[in-house]
Amino acid sequence: MKNQHAVQHPKRYINSLIIFYLLLPFAYLGYVMFSMSQTNNNYYDFLYSDPLNPILLLSVMICLIWAYILWKLKEQNQYTALPSYLMCIAISQLFIGNIVGVVFTFITRVKTKSFHSDSSTQEGMLQCKLLALLNIVLTLIVVIAFIRLSF
Repeated sequence: MKNQHAVQHPKRYINSLIIFYLLLPFAYLGYVMFSMSQTNNNYYDFLYSDPLNPILLLSVMICLIWAYILWKLKEQNQYTALPSYLMCIAISQLFIGNIVGVVFTFITRVKTKSFHSDSSTQEGMLQCKLLALLNIVLTLIVVIAFIRLSF
């Protein structure tokens, strides 16, 4: 009984982090719908109305891809790779300005630090690595865009 609770505890933190990163796109969609209803514009006009809007779209896409990567790692029981991915997620979220995401990611990393994988297969890890690389590139694009808008 104790071992089952020990397994469920870290998974609960991972599931909470996945849900958090999945809720961010819906919050953005709500913001977009609210803004479009206030201005009576379509999405195309909304994106071009402010240079920050496409950057926010990219930031939300980054969160969505991180949620998918976490879900994929959890589904395949690849918990030994989780700490390195969580550090990448935390750095990515720090760069795009999602401080709440950074805090939740660090809490998850601390709580799942000693959680070991159930299987040693590398199935699907290439996809996770490629998506993580894509997210790092998208994060750099967002950071460059933020810097460009600031100056």
